[in-house]
Amino acid sequence: MLYDAIVVGSGPGGAVAASILAAQGKSVLLADRQAFPRDKVCGDGLPANVMVLMRQLGVDYRALGLEYQRIKALSLTGPAGQTLTTHEDSNDVFSMTSRRYSFDNVLHQHAVKSGARFEVMHVQEPLLDPSGERVIGIVERRGKIRVEHEARVVIAADGASSAIARAMDSRIATPETTAISIRGYGKLKREMPPCVYFYFRKSLLPGYAWIFPMANGYANIGVYLDSSAYRDGKHSLPELLAEFQEFLPPEFALDLDPATVQTWPLPLWTDWQPRVKKGVLFVGDAGAFVNAITGGGIYPAMMTGMYAAQHTLDVLDNTQRYPSYETAWKPEIGKSLRNARFIQKYVAPSSLMFNVILGITRFPPIKHTTLRALSGEHY
Repeated sequence: MLYDAIVVGSGPGGAVAASILAAQGKSVLLADRQAFPRDKVCGDGLPANVMVLMRQLGVDYRALGLEYQRIKALSLTGPAGQTLTTHEDSNDVFSMTSRRYSFDNVLHQHAVKSGARFEVMHVQEPLLDPSGERVIGIVERRGKIRVEHEARVVIAADGASSAIARAMDSRIATPETTAISIRGYGKLKREMPPCVYFYFRKSLLPGYAWIFPMANGYANIGVYLDSSAYRDGKHSLPELLAEFQEFLPPEFALDLDPATVQTWPLPLWTDWQPRVKKGVLFVGDAGAFVNAITGGGIYPAMMTGMYAAQHTLDVLDNTQRYPSYETAWKPEIGKSLRNARFIQKYVAPSSLMFNVILGITRFPPIKHTTLRALSGEHY
């Protein structure tokens, strides 16, 4: 069967792309290596922009059973201990935290309800045309059997370890372009304020530690570290997580579940990585749309999934209703990620400079740009 589009990966970016295309009557094969619901190691923070986008897409998160904790404030604490706190005033849309087990499943189910055909499969590589210049589908591996699936457009949303990106040499992982995180869940001993807490401790720069409440009385606690700092041999992520837990005030006390403590790599934003290659559109982590300061990538994944779908609709219908994919994401997503990359490279490694930057964010118009970069849209 020749599909209009094949979307590889049913995380936030892939699910959004598939749901938009399927809702427009296009034949969509949505492929993922796992059945849903499934867990995904992540920081679990969802800025208010995510709710805005879900509404635009018609995702009824309540009807689909999303488990979430509303977030009403964001707190940034610098190396010298000074704290900047911002508050959300809107009751209409708001930030939240939600385990990816629940959040990803909601978006995935929306894509299936919209008409996408979902299959669990091991995607090995892209399928090239005879000239080798254009991708015309994907190759699935079923044991020793090679199965080809053809499509007019392929969207790669298969995460940091993207099989499509690896096969096409579209991302080269280096210490400079990779970060690493560790997170765990713990049962809180007392109710925690509905606030996301970022601690930019001197020992972690240009990384940070975080803690925030989750649904059902739990908290997500973790550490984000620049890969070059991690590889210097002086840092152990489990040790850093334990030190951070001991550092926290008594009101944030929790019983950490060791079984939930996991690490994962993050492909950081770079200007040079191609997001379109031989016709394939790379979205989310597969395109390294990850904030270099916070490691946040859910909102960029959803936005790039939407832009990829809009571009695909133009390709399929031979129209020009939307900007091209790269033209679409560059003004908003690209600018925000570029600012974060600049701060991560030139500001965050210096505790003195970081303190200065955090101080002047109290004054507009610097406040908006800097907070957006530091919080990954979560403010």
